[in-house]
Amino acid sequence: MSTHDSKQLREQIESDLDDHIERIQRAIRQPSVSVDGNGLRGIAELARDYLEEIGCDEAELIETDGAPGVWGYYDAGAEKTIVNYGMLDTRPVGDEDEWTHDPFGGELAQTEAYGRVIYGRGAIKVKGAFVAWLNALEATKRALGELPVNVMFLLEAEEINGSPHYYEMLDRYADRIRNADACLCPLAGQSEDGNVTGSLGYKSALYFTLQVSGDRWGRGPVGGDVHAMSNATVDSPAWRLVDALSSLTDENGTQIEIDGFYDQYEPPTEDEREEVRAFVDRLDTRTETPRDELWQHLPGLSLGGGEVTRLKADLQDDVVEAFVQHFYGPESFNIQGINTGFLGSGTGTKPFILPGEGHATLDLRMPRGFDPDIVHRQLREHLDNQGFEDVDVDVFGKHTWCKTDPDSDLVVAAREVFEDHGTDLTLWPFSAAGIPWAVFGTRFDIPVLYGIGLGYGANSDGADEFIVVDGTDTVGGLVDCELSHAELLLAYADR
Repeated sequence: MSTHDSKQLREQIESDLDDHIERIQRAIRQPSVSVDGNGLRGIAELARDYLEEIGCDEAELIETDGAPGVWGYYDAGAEKTIVNYGMLDTRPVGDEDEWTHDPFGGELAQTEAYGRVIYGRGAIKVKGAFVAWLNALEATKRALGELPVNVMFLLEAEEINGSPHYYEMLDRYADRIRNADACLCPLAGQSEDGNVTGSLGYKSALYFTLQVSGDRWGRGPVGGDVHAMSNATVDSPAWRLVDALSSLTDENGTQIEIDGFYDQYEPPTEDEREEVRAFVDRLDTRTETPRDELWQHLPGLSLGGGEVTRLKADLQDDVVEAFVQHFYGPESFNIQGINTGFLGSGTGTKPFILPGEGHATLDLRMPRGFDPDIVHRQLREHLDNQGFEDVDVDVFGKHTWCKTDPDSDLVVAAREVFEDHGTDLTLWPFSAAGIPWAVFGTRFDIPVLYGIGLGYGANSDGADEFIVVDGTDTVGGLVDCELSHAELLLAYADR
């Protein structure tokens, strides 16, 4: 990649910036809230249109039993091919009264902190940032005459629902995807301090709901609730749910009791432990947090309104071991929520009832080596063997693990680009997340990088979500974001 190419790219992006902003605004103005099923076909159609606009030879909707996805292919006649995972859905808006900007308005507004920003649900996570990537592809073609790599796109609008149809879509195009050399999914990846963070690996995951009812059980109320006083003589499906949950773990969820679960577990090797130690050492030099408090940077701890002061088994007393267990520990069996009967005032549910049904939503995240299909089968067999044949297991997400070689051409190219920009790139050995794009690493044996790029935004879980347009000396604006994507393609193609 030459300095001349970078200069041409920047000039092209700056020239096209108004059009790029408008393209992001159009995407934000198209609602795509997957938990409500709101606008999912509309966003898929818009994404298909965008692929056509940037010159894809193929751009088509993929019909599923749920929301449609999108397949696209851009043939640059290049030696290398990347496949791009794209997420088109967003989280719910939440309380609209907390927003000072229309969540689906795509408003371009001036701010004191960052100059111009674009507001709206999905601005940074991830529709707006994804469209910035498409903008970068178009600008690269216009500035340099052609893309340096061929690009495949497989996009979905149900990631937040657990990607229930993504693998079905993947199967349809698997023969094509086998020709890909890498999976690259750049976004606006800077944190508030200007650093860029990504992951080299992802855990396996099984997301599911346990459902009980008097109808399936053959005991308790059928077809609805009855009064609480009837529990003297009528069985409770709610207690049935509690008993089923209790059979799955012991010691407050820290020991998994599913028969055969630990058969797939392989403790971290000394090389893996050394990788974690080296990572903690680097993290220690790049943050102002005291070393013995670095465990506070573990992924997930800062997401939400709660505060964690103590870890399982007092792991906060051994910061390296805390990271080792976060990446490689097998006991991550979380109850997201339990729903049955009376849920409190203001919920529209009635007190003093014996509920006729109940359900619990759980996520089971497993380290490298675990096959979620095997765990799913073991879960069903465990419930049956414990006498819970009537308890239904509804799986809404099932993701495999992957690990990318830190010396792969894709990772080396990324490090070069961010180093040229004077930006620190931190790649975690693993993420505790179970996600759909990991399948490209496991199934097709190619390196995977997701979410990296210059550019910044915030409030993806709350009100007034935004993506920065102008930027500061610390975080890049939209031009910097798109330029980093284009430069990454060139750097990877050159290796």
